[in-house]
Amino acid sequence: MTKIFDLKSGKVFHFFEEISKIPRPSFQEKAISEYLVNFAKERNLEVISDETYNVIIKKAGTSGYEQSKVVAIQGHTDMVCEKNKDVEHDFLKDPIKLIYDGDFIKADKTTLGSDNGIAVAMALALLDSNDIPHPPIEAIFTACEESGMEGVSALDTKNLQASVFLNIDSDEEGIFTVGCAGGVKCNIQIPVNFECSDKSSYCIGVYGLMGGHSGIDVNKGRANSNRLLARALNILSKNIEFSLNKINGGSKDNAIPREAEAIISIDDKDLSLLEDKIKEIESIYKLEYKNTDPNLSLRLEKIENCKKSISKEHYNKIIGALMVLPNGVQTMSTDIEGLVESSINLGVVKTNDNNIEIIASIRSAVSSKKDLIMQQLELFINNVGGIIEFKGSYPAWEYNEKSLVREQCVNIYKQMYGEEPKLQIIHAGLECGLFSEKMPNLDLISFGPNLYDIHTPDEKASISSIDRTWEFLLNLLKELK
Repeated sequence: MTKIFDLKSGKVFHFFEEISKIPRPSFQEKAISEYLVNFAKERNLEVISDETYNVIIKKAGTSGYEQSKVVAIQGHTDMVCEKNKDVEHDFLKDPIKLIYDGDFIKADKTTLGSDNGIAVAMALALLDSNDIPHPPIEAIFTACEESGMEGVSALDTKNLQASVFLNIDSDEEGIFTVGCAGGVKCNIQIPVNFECSDKSSYCIGVYGLMGGHSGIDVNKGRANSNRLLARALNILSKNIEFSLNKINGGSKDNAIPREAEAIISIDDKDLSLLEDKIKEIESIYKLEYKNTDPNLSLRLEKIENCKKSISKEHYNKIIGALMVLPNGVQTMSTDIEGLVESSINLGVVKTNDNNIEIIASIRSAVSSKKDLIMQQLELFINNVGGIIEFKGSYPAWEYNEKSLVREQCVNIYKQMYGEEPKLQIIHAGLECGLFSEKMPNLDLISFGPNLYDIHTPDEKASISSIDRTWEFLLNLLKELK
């Protein structure tokens, strides 16, 4: 631990530990907002906060930089809260338990929050410093990025003077993000009627999937637990008569779901056949996803009998939706090789009192392709008597051919490492899109250290990469005179 704090980036790790003590799921950023406001007041820094729990902290330029262009450093305060099913952790109350393992920081079977806690920690380390040369700084801490960018959507930018914008929400060192996809969140509700049931109930579960970020990892061919579970039920229905009591899977629209469970009721005489079919389906899935999801498993467990089940008519509509609705990559870019152009992630399935809810994340670099996916969903859901709502739409961040900060970043990286960095446009939503829409003259770039398996309990961050990224940031600020 001491060695980490002795690094050039020691203060970054100090502040990352501090904010990891503060629970910060999306829509629960009050505590972290109060921490940031108090941090600023204790250092006599100008601070602005709003009712959405966005926070802006301003710091004057150091000697020789007083008249330099104002530079914004931006990150979001919320984190995706995922844990393994067998882990007891309350994300509303419990701090994230940090584990230092060689070159990595990780959490104890939960998400780490390096996305985007590292950006918050770097901004705090800079604001806390008195020996780092830098231009005037506007540190922008936004809320609710992971849930649909509600924070930046509500942010009043009239208080900002920045002309250069550094977003530290990328997750691969040596790769500068210079554009991103837009997106929208989709909420579907399919009404259901329940009937009385007196048969034996069993839980069928899909477990052990890799999951991942629904934008960054969408082209990796990973399984979607909601889709696999619906497919399993559809296969079973060809051989066994059963009723569906409940179906639940996934927890975030922007995370590829790793686990899903359905409760079904059957006649006792069909149990042996059910067990055989579950093993058969598991074998099929394991073969199909042996490379992407090697720990995939299907399990069957006897549970207390459920007294009500979903009507057959509505069962068909639900399974039809989960089987037929688009999921995964929809189109690839014809301009940039290997770039996903549009996609959808069926992230959450939830049984409510009178409906089945499906929550999806749609992304596209081309607004018309996003509209097409929305139209497809709307047509299907209307035909099955469901309700569909789109919200949290955010724009794409378009590539700027004349970006000066991009040139400066490339040159500094080459000086530090003797090689060209990679420039990329990503299939994920960054707040840069909304900032560029609100402040059209901004010169934006996004970068960050090596983070792995974000949005999953396997998330980890490279200590050495964080240290190098911090050094890069300081060199960049020194050049922005």
